[in-house]
Amino acid sequence: MNKIFELGLASELELYDEITCNEETATGGNSFFERSYFGTRILILAVRFGDEILIAGNTILNLSAARAEIFVAYADYDKKMLNENIEALKILGVDSKKIIYMNRDRLSKELKRLILKLRANVIFCVDYDSDLKYQDFSALFDKVLGEILNEHSNYRPEIYKRFACATALNCPADFYAPNLLPVEKPKYGVTNRYDFDLIGRVNYIWNNRVRFPVPEHCRKPLLKDNPLAEAIFAYKKNHWSVLRILNSDEVFFERRTDNQAYCAKVSNVKVCDFKMVRDDVCADKQITFEWTEAVQVRRIVIYGNLFDEESAQIKIRLALENDINKEKIIEAELPKFGRPLILDVGKIFVLRAEIEAIKCGEDFGIAEVEFFAQIEPIRKISPFIKMTIGDNFFYRYDIPCEVEKISLGLYRFHVDEPIKITAMGDDENILTETIQGDEELILNLGAANEIILTAEVISNPSIYDKATIRRVGDLAQIQLKIWQWLDKMRIHKIRNI
Repeated sequence: MNKIFELGLASELELYDEITCNEETATGGNSFFERSYFGTRILILAVRFGDEILIAGNTILNLSAARAEIFVAYADYDKKMLNENIEALKILGVDSKKIIYMNRDRLSKELKRLILKLRANVIFCVDYDSDLKYQDFSALFDKVLGEILNEHSNYRPEIYKRFACATALNCPADFYAPNLLPVEKPKYGVTNRYDFDLIGRVNYIWNNRVRFPVPEHCRKPLLKDNPLAEAIFAYKKNHWSVLRILNSDEVFFERRTDNQAYCAKVSNVKVCDFKMVRDDVCADKQITFEWTEAVQVRRIVIYGNLFDEESAQIKIRLALENDINKEKIIEAELPKFGRPLILDVGKIFVLRAEIEAIKCGEDFGIAEVEFFAQIEPIRKISPFIKMTIGDNFFYRYDIPCEVEKISLGLYRFHVDEPIKITAMGDDENILTETIQGDEELILNLGAANEIILTAEVISNPSIYDKATIRRVGDLAQIQLKIWQWLDKMRIHKIRNI
Protein backbone atom coordinates (compact mmCIF):
# COMPACT_ATOMS: atom_id res chain seq x y z
CA MET A 1 0.00 0.00 0.00
CA ASN A 2 1.09 3.57 -0.63
CA LYS A 3 2.93 4.89 2.44
CA ILE A 4 0.71 7.95 2.70
CA PHE A 5 -2.22 5.69 3.58
CA GLU A 6 -0.54 3.70 6.35
CA LEU A 7 -2.73 5.25 9.08
CA GLY A 8 -6.31 6.32 9.68
CA LEU A 9 -8.62 5.42 6.83
CA ALA A 10 -6.46 2.68 5.37
CA SER A 11 -8.80 -0.21 6.13
CA GLU A 12 -11.86 1.57 4.76
CA LEU A 13 -10.02 2.60 1.62
CA GLU A 14 -8.78 -0.96 1.14
CA LEU A 15 -12.39 -2.17 1.32
CA TYR A 16 -13.48 0.32 -1.31
CA ASP A 17 -10.49 -0.62 -3.42
CA GLU A 18 -11.58 -4.26 -3.40
CA ILE A 19 -15.11 -3.30 -4.38
CA THR A 20 -14.53 -0.73 -7.06
CA CYS A 21 -11.04 0.59 -7.79
CA ASN A 22 -9.40 -2.64 -8.86
CA GLU A 23 -12.15 -3.41 -11.33
CA GLU A 24 -10.18 -2.04 -14.28
CA THR A 25 -11.93 -4.28 -16.73
CA ALA A 26 -10.10 -7.00 -18.60
CA THR A 27 -11.58 -5.58 -21.78
CA GLY A 28 -9.64 -2.33 -21.34
CA GLY A 29 -6.35 -1.83 -23.13
CA ASN A 30 -4.50 0.03 -25.84
CA SER A 31 -1.70 -0.88 -28.22
CA PHE A 32 0.17 2.17 -26.86
CA PHE A 33 0.92 0.21 -23.68
CA GLU A 34 2.04 -2.97 -25.43
CA ARG A 35 4.94 -1.63 -27.49
CA SER A 36 8.47 -2.49 -26.41
CA TYR A 37 10.86 0.45 -26.28
CA PHE A 38 13.88 -1.65 -25.42
CA GLY A 39 16.93 0.05 -26.92
CA THR A 40 15.17 3.44 -27.07
CA ARG A 41 16.88 6.21 -25.13
CA ILE A 42 14.66 8.88 -23.53
CA LEU A 43 15.85 12.18 -22.04
CA ILE A 44 13.64 14.25 -19.71
CA LEU A 45 14.90 17.82 -19.27
CA ALA A 46 13.62 19.53 -16.12
CA VAL A 47 14.45 22.78 -14.39
CA ARG A 48 13.80 21.82 -10.75
CA PHE A 49 12.97 18.72 -8.72
CA GLY A 50 9.36 17.75 -9.37
CA ASP A 51 9.30 19.25 -12.85
CA GLU A 52 9.88 15.80 -14.34
CA ILE A 53 6.39 14.87 -13.08
CA LEU A 54 4.82 18.08 -14.35
CA ILE A 55 6.43 17.58 -17.75
CA ALA A 56 5.99 13.84 -18.32
CA GLY A 57 5.13 11.87 -15.16
CA ASN A 58 2.70 9.44 -16.81
CA THR A 59 4.91 9.08 -19.87
CA ILE A 60 7.93 8.20 -17.73
CA LEU A 61 5.85 5.46 -16.09
CA ASN A 62 4.66 4.22 -19.49
CA LEU A 63 8.07 4.17 -21.15
CA SER A 64 9.94 2.72 -18.18
CA ALA A 65 7.40 -0.13 -18.08
CA ALA A 66 8.09 -0.61 -21.81
CA ARG A 67 11.82 -1.06 -21.04
CA ALA A 68 13.03 2.24 -22.45
CA GLU A 69 16.31 3.65 -21.12
CA ILE A 70 15.30 6.85 -19.34
CA PHE A 71 17.56 9.69 -18.23
CA VAL A 72 16.35 12.70 -16.23
CA ALA A 73 18.48 15.86 -16.13
CA TYR A 74 18.01 18.98 -13.98
CA ALA A 75 19.17 22.53 -14.64
CA ASP A 76 18.73 23.56 -11.01
CA TYR A 77 18.45 21.50 -7.84
CA ASP A 78 18.53 21.50 -4.05
CA LYS A 79 21.17 19.19 -2.57
CA LYS A 80 19.04 18.77 0.56
CA MET A 81 16.35 17.11 -1.58
CA LEU A 82 18.54 14.60 -3.43
CA ASN A 83 17.16 11.61 -1.52
CA GLU A 84 13.60 12.73 -2.20
CA ASN A 85 14.43 13.13 -5.87
CA ILE A 86 15.96 9.65 -6.08
CA GLU A 87 12.93 8.14 -4.30
CA ALA A 88 10.43 9.91 -6.58
CA LEU A 89 12.21 8.72 -9.73
CA LYS A 90 12.53 5.20 -8.33
CA ILE A 91 8.73 5.09 -8.04
CA LEU A 92 8.51 6.20 -11.69
CA GLY A 93 10.93 3.46 -12.74
CA VAL A 94 14.09 5.54 -13.29
CA ASP A 95 17.44 4.18 -12.08
CA SER A 96 19.37 6.58 -9.80
CA LYS A 97 22.39 6.14 -12.10
CA LYS A 98 20.38 7.81 -14.88
CA ILE A 99 19.75 11.04 -12.92
CA ILE A 100 21.91 13.97 -14.06
CA TYR A 101 22.49 17.26 -12.23
CA MET A 102 23.85 19.90 -14.57
CA ASN A 103 26.11 22.76 -13.56
CA ARG A 104 23.89 25.84 -13.53
CA ASP A 105 26.87 28.20 -13.94
CA ARG A 106 27.70 26.83 -17.37
CA LEU A 107 24.33 25.47 -18.30
CA SER A 108 24.49 26.11 -22.04
CA LYS A 109 27.70 24.10 -22.49
CA GLU A 110 26.50 21.40 -20.08
CA LEU A 111 23.21 21.00 -21.93
CA LYS A 112 24.84 20.79 -25.33
CA ARG A 113 27.42 18.31 -24.10
CA LEU A 114 24.72 16.18 -22.47
CA ILE A 115 22.50 16.04 -25.54
CA LEU A 116 25.40 15.13 -27.81
CA LYS A 117 26.72 12.54 -25.38
CA LEU A 118 23.39 10.75 -24.83
CA ARG A 119 21.96 11.25 -28.32
CA ALA A 120 18.57 10.32 -26.95
CA ASN A 121 15.99 9.13 -29.48
CA VAL A 122 13.25 11.12 -27.75
CA ILE A 123 13.54 14.29 -25.65
CA PHE A 124 10.84 15.74 -23.38
CA CYS A 125 11.41 19.31 -22.22
CA VAL A 126 9.55 22.10 -20.46
CA ASP A 127 8.05 24.62 -22.88
CA TYR A 128 7.85 28.42 -22.97
CA ASP A 129 5.67 28.74 -19.85
CA SER A 130 4.60 31.51 -17.47
CA ASP A 131 7.42 30.82 -15.00
CA LEU A 132 10.49 32.85 -16.01
CA LYS A 133 12.85 29.97 -15.22
CA TYR A 134 10.84 27.75 -17.57
CA GLN A 135 10.92 30.43 -20.26
CA ASP A 136 14.68 30.81 -19.94
CA PHE A 137 15.34 27.07 -20.01
CA SER A 138 12.95 26.45 -22.91
CA ALA A 139 14.65 29.21 -24.91
CA LEU A 140 18.08 27.83 -24.01
CA PHE A 141 17.08 24.32 -25.07
CA ASP A 142 15.78 25.61 -28.42
CA LYS A 143 18.99 27.55 -28.99
CA VAL A 144 21.25 24.61 -28.10
CA LEU A 145 19.23 22.11 -30.11
CA GLY A 146 19.20 24.46 -33.11
CA GLU A 147 22.99 24.58 -33.01
CA ILE A 148 23.18 20.78 -32.80
CA LEU A 149 20.76 20.25 -35.68
CA ASN A 150 22.73 22.63 -37.90
CA GLU A 151 26.10 21.11 -36.94
CA HIS A 152 25.26 17.38 -36.81
CA SER A 153 23.25 16.08 -39.76
CA ASN A 154 23.20 12.53 -38.34
CA TYR A 155 21.19 13.37 -35.22
CA ARG A 156 17.48 14.08 -35.46
CA PRO A 157 15.70 13.33 -32.14
CA GLU A 158 11.96 13.36 -31.48
CA ILE A 159 11.02 16.43 -29.44
CA TYR A 160 7.99 16.84 -27.17
CA LYS A 161 7.58 19.99 -25.07
CA ARG A 162 5.04 20.71 -22.36
CA PHE A 163 3.77 23.68 -20.39
CA ALA A 164 4.53 22.64 -16.81
CA CYS A 165 2.32 25.44 -15.46
CA ALA A 166 -0.44 26.09 -18.01
CA THR A 167 -1.23 22.40 -18.70
CA ALA A 168 -0.23 20.87 -15.36
CA LEU A 169 0.49 22.86 -12.20
CA ASN A 170 -2.17 25.53 -12.78
CA CYS A 171 -4.89 23.27 -14.16
CA PRO A 172 -8.20 22.86 -12.28
CA ALA A 173 -8.09 20.59 -9.22
CA ASP A 174 -10.53 18.16 -10.88
CA PHE A 175 -9.15 14.75 -9.93
CA TYR A 176 -12.28 13.79 -7.97
CA ALA A 177 -14.67 14.19 -10.89
CA PRO A 178 -16.96 11.16 -11.54
CA ASN A 179 -14.69 10.22 -14.46
CA LEU A 180 -11.07 11.24 -14.94
CA LEU A 181 -10.98 14.44 -17.03
CA PRO A 182 -8.58 15.54 -19.80
CA VAL A 183 -5.98 18.28 -19.54
CA GLU A 184 -7.91 21.50 -19.93
CA LYS A 185 -7.02 24.09 -22.54
CA PRO A 186 -5.42 27.11 -20.82
CA LYS A 187 -7.73 30.13 -20.76
CA TYR A 188 -6.45 33.67 -20.76
CA GLY A 189 -7.73 35.49 -17.67
CA VAL A 190 -8.90 32.21 -16.09
CA THR A 191 -5.91 29.87 -15.84
CA ASN A 192 -3.67 31.04 -13.02
CA ARG A 193 -0.63 33.02 -14.25
CA TYR A 194 -1.57 32.43 -17.89
CA ASP A 195 -1.06 36.10 -18.69
CA PHE A 196 -0.42 35.84 -22.43
CA ASP A 197 -2.59 33.69 -24.68
CA LEU A 198 0.07 31.64 -26.45
CA ILE A 199 -2.29 28.82 -27.42
CA GLY A 200 -3.35 29.36 -31.03
CA ARG A 201 -0.06 31.00 -32.04
CA VAL A 202 2.95 29.55 -33.92
CA ASN A 203 3.11 25.79 -33.21
CA TYR A 204 0.81 25.92 -30.17
CA ILE A 205 -2.39 24.92 -31.95
CA TRP A 206 -4.58 23.16 -29.40
CA ASN A 207 -6.17 20.77 -31.91
CA ASN A 208 -2.66 19.71 -32.99
CA ARG A 209 -1.47 18.90 -29.47
CA VAL A 210 -0.04 15.45 -28.82
CA ARG A 211 -2.01 13.47 -26.23
CA PHE A 212 -0.58 10.36 -24.60
CA PRO A 213 -2.84 8.00 -22.61
CA VAL A 214 -2.14 7.30 -18.94
CA PRO A 215 -1.24 3.92 -17.39
CA GLU A 216 -3.80 1.78 -15.59
CA HIS A 217 -2.84 2.57 -11.99
CA CYS A 218 -3.10 6.30 -12.68
CA ARG A 219 -6.78 6.06 -13.74
CA LYS A 220 -8.35 4.96 -10.47
CA PRO A 221 -10.76 7.30 -8.65
CA LEU A 222 -8.63 7.43 -5.45
CA LEU A 223 -5.06 8.53 -4.84
CA LYS A 224 -4.42 5.27 -3.02
CA ASP A 225 -2.05 3.00 -4.95
CA ASN A 226 -1.54 5.69 -7.62
CA PRO A 227 2.20 5.62 -8.43
CA LEU A 228 2.20 9.14 -9.83
CA ALA A 229 0.65 10.48 -6.62
CA GLU A 230 3.19 8.50 -4.61
CA ALA A 231 6.05 10.01 -6.62
CA ILE A 232 4.65 13.49 -6.01
CA PHE A 233 4.41 12.91 -2.27
CA ALA A 234 8.00 11.68 -2.19
CA TYR A 235 8.86 15.38 -2.37
CA LYS A 236 8.01 16.31 1.21
CA LYS A 237 8.05 20.07 0.68
CA ASN A 238 6.20 20.37 -2.61
CA HIS A 239 3.66 23.17 -2.85
CA TRP A 240 1.72 22.06 -5.89
CA SER A 241 -1.37 19.92 -5.91
CA VAL A 242 -1.60 16.32 -7.02
CA LEU A 243 -5.29 16.97 -7.72
CA ARG A 244 -4.38 19.23 -10.64
CA ILE A 245 -2.03 17.04 -12.65
CA LEU A 246 -3.75 13.64 -12.65
CA ASN A 247 -5.79 13.56 -15.85
CA SER A 248 -6.95 11.14 -18.52
CA ASP A 249 -4.22 12.29 -20.91
CA GLU A 250 -0.83 14.00 -20.94
CA VAL A 251 -0.43 16.90 -23.39
CA PHE A 252 2.62 17.92 -25.43
CA PHE A 253 3.51 20.00 -28.45
CA GLU A 254 5.72 18.15 -30.93
CA ARG A 255 8.61 19.79 -32.78
CA ARG A 256 10.02 18.06 -35.84
CA THR A 257 13.79 18.03 -36.34
CA ASP A 258 14.05 16.54 -39.85
CA ASN A 259 14.10 19.97 -41.51
CA GLN A 260 16.10 20.02 -44.76
CA ALA A 261 16.92 23.69 -44.18
CA TYR A 262 19.48 22.65 -41.56
CA CYS A 263 21.78 21.50 -44.38
CA ALA A 264 21.22 24.53 -46.62
CA LYS A 265 23.03 27.82 -47.07
CA VAL A 266 20.48 30.34 -45.79
CA SER A 267 20.45 34.11 -46.20
CA ASN A 268 19.20 34.55 -42.62
CA VAL A 269 19.82 31.71 -40.17
CA LYS A 270 17.04 32.89 -37.85
CA VAL A 271 14.55 30.99 -40.02
CA CYS A 272 16.17 27.61 -39.33
CA ASP A 273 17.52 27.83 -35.78
CA PHE A 274 14.67 25.88 -34.12
CA LYS A 275 13.65 28.97 -32.11
CA MET A 276 10.19 30.43 -32.61
CA VAL A 277 9.10 32.32 -29.51
CA ARG A 278 11.43 35.06 -28.32
CA ASP A 279 12.84 37.95 -30.38
CA ASP A 280 14.18 35.63 -33.01
CA VAL A 281 12.10 36.52 -36.06
CA CYS A 282 13.53 37.34 -39.48
CA ALA A 283 11.97 40.55 -40.82
CA ASP A 284 13.68 40.27 -44.25
CA LYS A 285 11.22 40.56 -47.14
CA GLN A 286 13.23 38.02 -49.09
CA ILE A 287 14.91 34.84 -47.83
CA THR A 288 16.91 32.31 -49.86
CA PHE A 289 17.94 28.69 -49.32
CA GLU A 290 20.59 26.94 -51.41
CA TRP A 291 21.64 23.29 -51.30
CA THR A 292 24.83 21.83 -52.79
CA GLU A 293 22.76 18.84 -53.90
CA ALA A 294 19.05 18.65 -54.60
CA VAL A 295 16.93 17.63 -51.58
CA GLN A 296 13.61 15.85 -51.65
CA VAL A 297 10.69 17.99 -50.50
CA ARG A 298 7.11 16.88 -49.92
CA ARG A 299 5.95 19.43 -47.38
CA ILE A 300 6.87 23.05 -46.64
CA VAL A 301 5.87 24.66 -43.33
CA ILE A 302 6.35 28.38 -42.63
CA TYR A 303 5.74 30.09 -39.28
CA GLY A 304 5.33 33.85 -39.06
CA ASN A 305 5.69 36.26 -36.16
CA LEU A 306 3.50 35.24 -33.22
CA PHE A 307 2.83 38.95 -32.51
CA ASP A 308 1.65 39.68 -36.06
CA GLU A 309 -2.12 40.22 -36.02
CA GLU A 310 -2.34 40.42 -39.81
CA SER A 311 -1.91 37.76 -42.47
CA ALA A 312 0.72 38.30 -45.16
CA GLN A 313 0.90 37.49 -48.86
CA ILE A 314 4.05 35.61 -49.84
CA LYS A 315 5.50 34.05 -52.98
CA ILE A 316 7.66 30.93 -52.89
CA ARG A 317 9.96 30.09 -55.80
CA LEU A 318 11.46 26.60 -55.89
CA ALA A 319 14.28 25.86 -58.36
CA LEU A 320 14.00 22.17 -59.26
CA GLU A 321 16.71 19.61 -59.92
CA ASN A 322 18.19 19.09 -63.42
CA ASP A 323 16.73 22.27 -64.89
CA ILE A 324 17.80 25.51 -63.25
CA ASN A 325 15.25 27.41 -65.34
CA LYS A 326 12.42 25.17 -64.22
CA GLU A 327 10.63 26.64 -61.22
CA LYS A 328 7.66 25.81 -59.10
CA ILE A 329 6.00 29.02 -57.92
CA ILE A 330 3.51 29.10 -55.06
CA GLU A 331 1.59 32.14 -53.89
CA ALA A 332 0.05 31.75 -50.47
CA GLU A 333 -1.24 33.57 -47.42
CA LEU A 334 0.82 33.40 -44.27
CA PRO A 335 -1.68 33.19 -41.37
CA LYS A 336 -1.69 35.76 -38.58
CA PHE A 337 -0.28 35.14 -35.09
CA GLY A 338 2.52 33.05 -36.58
CA ARG A 339 0.26 30.08 -37.22
CA PRO A 340 1.80 27.59 -39.63
CA LEU A 341 1.30 27.72 -43.37
CA ILE A 342 1.43 24.07 -44.46
CA LEU A 343 2.04 23.33 -48.15
CA ASP A 344 2.10 19.78 -49.52
CA VAL A 345 3.94 19.95 -52.84
CA GLY A 346 3.94 16.33 -53.99
CA LYS A 347 7.42 14.88 -54.40
CA ILE A 348 9.94 17.31 -55.83
CA PHE A 349 13.73 17.76 -55.68
CA VAL A 350 14.81 21.29 -54.86
CA LEU A 351 18.16 23.02 -55.41
CA ARG A 352 17.15 26.52 -54.37
CA ALA A 353 14.22 28.14 -52.61
CA GLU A 354 13.23 31.77 -52.25
CA ILE A 355 10.49 33.25 -50.07
CA GLU A 356 9.36 36.79 -50.87
CA ALA A 357 6.86 38.88 -48.92
CA ILE A 358 4.53 40.56 -51.42
CA LYS A 359 2.17 42.24 -48.99
CA CYS A 360 2.66 42.42 -45.23
CA GLY A 361 2.10 44.59 -42.16
CA GLU A 362 4.50 46.32 -39.78
CA ASP A 363 4.85 43.27 -37.52
CA PHE A 364 5.68 40.91 -40.38
CA GLY A 365 8.39 38.37 -39.71
CA ILE A 366 9.20 34.73 -40.31
CA ALA A 367 10.12 32.64 -37.30
CA GLU A 368 10.93 29.32 -38.97
CA VAL A 369 10.87 27.66 -42.40
CA GLU A 370 10.79 23.88 -42.70
CA PHE A 371 11.33 21.68 -45.76
CA PHE A 372 10.38 18.05 -45.10
CA ALA A 373 11.25 15.06 -47.25
CA GLN A 374 8.27 13.15 -45.85
CA ILE A 375 4.80 14.18 -44.75
CA GLU A 376 5.41 12.31 -41.50
CA PRO A 377 8.82 11.44 -40.05
CA ILE A 378 9.84 8.02 -38.79
CA ARG A 379 9.14 8.08 -35.04
CA LYS A 380 10.21 6.01 -32.08
CA ILE A 381 6.85 6.65 -30.39
CA SER A 382 4.54 4.28 -32.24
CA PRO A 383 1.25 5.41 -33.83
CA PHE A 384 -1.86 4.78 -31.74
CA ILE A 385 -5.55 5.61 -31.46
CA LYS A 386 -7.76 6.43 -28.47
CA MET A 387 -11.54 6.63 -28.20
CA THR A 388 -13.03 9.76 -26.67
CA ILE A 389 -16.26 10.95 -25.09
CA GLY A 390 -16.61 14.72 -25.24
CA ASP A 391 -12.95 14.96 -26.32
CA ASN A 392 -12.04 13.05 -23.15
CA PHE A 393 -9.87 9.94 -23.27
CA PHE A 394 -11.87 7.22 -21.54
CA TYR A 395 -10.88 3.77 -20.36
CA ARG A 396 -13.77 2.79 -18.11
CA TYR A 397 -16.50 5.41 -18.20
CA ASP A 398 -19.34 5.46 -15.67
CA ILE A 399 -22.67 7.07 -16.59
CA PRO A 400 -26.02 7.44 -14.77
CA CYS A 401 -28.65 4.82 -15.60
CA GLU A 402 -30.92 7.34 -17.35
CA VAL A 403 -28.39 8.18 -20.10
CA GLU A 404 -29.60 6.71 -23.40
CA LYS A 405 -26.94 7.75 -25.92
CA ILE A 406 -23.35 8.95 -26.06
CA SER A 407 -21.27 10.66 -28.74
CA LEU A 408 -18.03 8.82 -29.47
CA GLY A 409 -14.96 10.41 -31.03
CA LEU A 410 -11.44 9.26 -31.83
CA TYR A 411 -7.97 10.66 -31.29
CA ARG A 412 -5.33 9.64 -33.80
CA PHE A 413 -1.58 9.83 -33.26
CA HIS A 414 -0.24 9.74 -36.81
CA VAL A 415 -2.84 7.26 -38.04
CA ASP A 416 -4.75 8.22 -41.20
CA GLU A 417 -6.32 4.89 -42.19
CA PRO A 418 -10.01 3.97 -41.66
CA ILE A 419 -10.86 2.62 -38.21
CA LYS A 420 -13.55 0.13 -37.26
CA ILE A 421 -15.43 0.68 -34.01
CA THR A 422 -17.46 -2.15 -32.47
CA ALA A 423 -19.69 -1.97 -29.40
CA MET A 424 -20.97 -5.03 -27.53
CA GLY A 425 -23.73 -4.58 -24.95
CA ASP A 426 -24.64 -7.54 -22.72
CA ASP A 427 -23.08 -9.89 -25.29
CA GLU A 428 -25.02 -8.35 -28.20
CA ASN A 429 -23.54 -6.28 -31.00
CA ILE A 430 -25.09 -2.81 -30.82
CA LEU A 431 -22.71 -0.95 -33.14
CA THR A 432 -20.25 -1.65 -35.94
CA GLU A 433 -19.10 1.44 -37.83
CA THR A 434 -16.09 2.62 -39.79
CA ILE A 435 -14.63 6.07 -39.15
CA GLN A 436 -12.73 7.59 -42.05
CA GLY A 437 -11.65 10.85 -40.44
CA ASP A 438 -12.57 12.95 -37.42
CA GLU A 439 -16.31 12.35 -37.46
CA GLU A 440 -18.16 11.29 -34.30
CA LEU A 441 -20.57 8.39 -33.80
CA ILE A 442 -23.76 8.34 -31.76
CA LEU A 443 -23.90 5.22 -29.60
CA ASN A 444 -27.41 4.20 -28.54
CA LEU A 445 -26.98 2.29 -25.31
CA GLY A 446 -30.34 0.50 -25.35
CA ALA A 447 -30.93 -1.55 -22.22
CA ALA A 448 -27.31 -2.66 -21.80
CA ASN A 449 -25.68 -2.07 -18.42
CA GLU A 450 -22.13 -2.50 -19.72
CA ILE A 451 -20.83 -1.66 -23.18
CA ILE A 452 -17.49 -3.01 -24.35
CA LEU A 453 -15.99 -0.96 -27.17
CA THR A 454 -13.17 -1.84 -29.52
CA ALA A 455 -11.49 0.38 -32.11
CA GLU A 456 -8.88 -0.94 -34.51
CA VAL A 457 -7.13 0.22 -37.64
CA ILE A 458 -8.59 -1.91 -40.43
CA SER A 459 -5.31 -2.23 -42.30
CA ASN A 460 -3.31 -2.82 -39.10
CA PRO A 461 -5.31 -4.45 -36.25
CA SER A 462 -2.23 -4.29 -34.01
CA ILE A 463 -3.13 -0.61 -33.51
CA TYR A 464 -6.23 -0.74 -31.34
CA ASP A 465 -8.05 0.65 -28.33
CA LYS A 466 -10.50 -1.00 -25.93
CA ALA A 467 -12.71 0.66 -23.32
CA THR A 468 -15.88 0.14 -21.31
CA ILE A 469 -18.96 2.22 -20.59
CA ARG A 470 -20.93 1.23 -17.47
CA ARG A 471 -24.25 2.35 -16.13
CA VAL A 472 -24.10 3.06 -12.41
CA GLY A 473 -26.99 3.68 -10.03
CA ASP A 474 -27.44 6.50 -7.54
CA LEU A 475 -26.12 4.40 -4.64
CA ALA A 476 -22.87 3.63 -6.44
CA GLN A 477 -22.41 7.32 -7.33
CA ILE A 478 -22.98 8.36 -3.71
CA GLN A 479 -20.60 5.68 -2.49
CA LEU A 480 -17.88 6.90 -4.84
CA LYS A 481 -18.32 10.51 -3.67
CA ILE A 482 -18.06 9.43 -0.03
CA TRP A 483 -14.84 7.48 -0.59
CA GLN A 484 -13.36 10.27 -2.65
CA TRP A 485 -14.24 12.73 0.13
CA LEU A 486 -12.52 10.49 2.69
CA ASP A 487 -9.55 10.11 0.36
CA LYS A 488 -9.31 13.89 -0.03
CA MET A 489 -9.63 14.52 3.73
CA ARG A 490 -6.82 12.07 4.37
CA ILE A 491 -4.54 13.82 1.90
CA HIS A 492 -5.50 17.24 3.31
CA LYS A 493 -4.61 16.04 6.80
CA ILE A 494 -1.22 14.64 5.82
CA ARG A 495 -0.10 17.07 3.12
CA ASN A 496 -2.25 20.15 3.81
CA ILE A 497 -3.09 20.48 0.10
